[in-house]
Amino acid sequence: MRKRKSKHKFTLAVKLNMITILIILLLMIGLVSITYRAQDSELHSKYFLAASNAATTTAENISVDAIKRLLEVVRTDEFEKVRVHALRENNAQIIADWLSSKNGGILPEESFEEIKADPSLTIDQLYLLSSMYNYNLLITDLDIPLRNYEIKYAYLQYMEDGVTFNLVDKDLGLLGVGSVENPVKEFAEYKDYEQVPPTVYKSEFGWLCTALVPVYDEYGLPVAMVGVDIDMNQVHSESLRFLLNSIVFVFLLTALCIFLSIRLVNHVAVKPLELLTKATTSFGKGDNQLDMNDVIEVDIKSHDEICDLYNEIRAMQRRIVNYTDDLQKYTAEKARISTELGLATQIQDAMLKTDFPAFPDRSDFSIFASMDPAKEVGGDFYDFFLIDDNHLAMLIADVSGKGIPAALFMMSSMILLKTRLMTDKSPADVMRSVNEELCSNNVAKMFVTVWIGILDLRSGKMVCSNAGHEYPAKRTSDGQFQIVKDRHCPVLGAMEDIEYSDYTLTLGKGDTIFVYTDGVPEADNPQGEFYGTDRMIDILNTNAQDASPEDIIHSVRKDVDRFASGSEQFDDITMLCLKYDGPEEKK
Repeated sequence: MRKRKSKHKFTLAVKLNMITILIILLLMIGLVSITYRAQDSELHSKYFLAASNAATTTAENISVDAIKRLLEVVRTDEFEKVRVHALRENNAQIIADWLSSKNGGILPEESFEEIKADPSLTIDQLYLLSSMYNYNLLITDLDIPLRNYEIKYAYLQYMEDGVTFNLVDKDLGLLGVGSVENPVKEFAEYKDYEQVPPTVYKSEFGWLCTALVPVYDEYGLPVAMVGVDIDMNQVHSESLRFLLNSIVFVFLLTALCIFLSIRLVNHVAVKPLELLTKATTSFGKGDNQLDMNDVIEVDIKSHDEICDLYNEIRAMQRRIVNYTDDLQKYTAEKARISTELGLATQIQDAMLKTDFPAFPDRSDFSIFASMDPAKEVGGDFYDFFLIDDNHLAMLIADVSGKGIPAALFMMSSMILLKTRLMTDKSPADVMRSVNEELCSNNVAKMFVTVWIGILDLRSGKMVCSNAGHEYPAKRTSDGQFQIVKDRHCPVLGAMEDIEYSDYTLTLGKGDTIFVYTDGVPEADNPQGEFYGTDRMIDILNTNAQDASPEDIIHSVRKDVDRFASGSEQFDDITMLCLKYDGPEEKK
């Protein structure tokens, strides 16, 4: 049963629209920020220049002599007492009267005291000679920057022991003379009488733009600092108003862009993809066999990547339909081949003797064999039969290649060998005759290795011939198996007009002969090592002297499987074992 698809928490439309909205918001925020900063920077530059020019012009034109003369008066202890009294009474006239009574520095002190004692001197004439005149002169000089409507405050300061004092401040009046300024952190890094560039900061009076320029005497020494302040509260209000208007405008513009973006994204990408997804998921849902009518048809009008994806999906679905047809044909063909292979396996099993004991009524010998093909059918084979009551023929062979061709070649070779052995007592003659038969029509250029032995059951004499096959192993009276390195003749089916030769083995009572195909010594393990004949001889010698041929073959097969450790079998494994128990006693 097909599992129902869960609905996505975030669809593609939501993701694309969220990304678009985020990008638009970032762009708009960046636009507002840049515009606000540019506007704010332009305003600050304008007021910085105004403050700097006003402070510089005032410092260049202010009366330095008046500053010096006034400083000589206000730096005295007497003035400090008067200032404290005036502040306590909150009466600026106390300071004004005191300054009016002090020498302004135009006349020597003695001359000023004499004139001051003259009863005929008017108050206005005395004022022109007093320190109050210097104060008012500086007040007049500080009116210069205030003529610029942008300058709100202008003042004159002096420094003493790292502390800043007011000398003239039109806004604070006489009560502000000599008062200590509240320290401003924005100016903390500047030293005494060091020019301070225009700086915007928030003070107790609100936002101010301040510039401080030193006043130098004729010797180039600073005597005071001219300060001018521009009220930036209105400027900041205008900047905030501009920012608010920009935000409102950008918000409306953003909303419009988001609306258009969502519509465009849905129209250009989401809707075509939804149609494509719906059509694609319907492909193959039916129970009927797929055909070309199932290939999707969607009206994709755009000529972009979505159209390319649509065309690729159509091409893929056409390939799937073709592949499905081919797969069904292949599956049917595979089933047919599997059935035929099963039949071939049954035929091959029927040709090989698998019922043991093979000769239950014979006591002069016992024999056992096994064949395990690497595929469904193999190219190895064995056979044994009584030519007559006194002669037992046994053979083992290995056809080149595997599978069906090897099985067919094996069957023809097996029939030819068995037919010749029934009439010929010489294995060499059998080899020669069968070789000619195989070479006469060997279109596939296949060959077969064969070992044949004919045992005289009365004497134990075995006449053998080897056509390129593995060496046999024989256990003698000492109880140990040994490899019999017999003479190898050419394989059957490779070349015509070949002469083959016989050799003789003598079996005593209890002797055993063991023959096999190359699938035994060439079995390998995961490390790539071969089993080899040495391991085979070792396991053969672990069997007791009286072990049956069946036990011997089973022990070898078990040891090969242990050595292979699950590695895939690449070759047929065939073994044939004969134990000779001596001539049968006559009854």
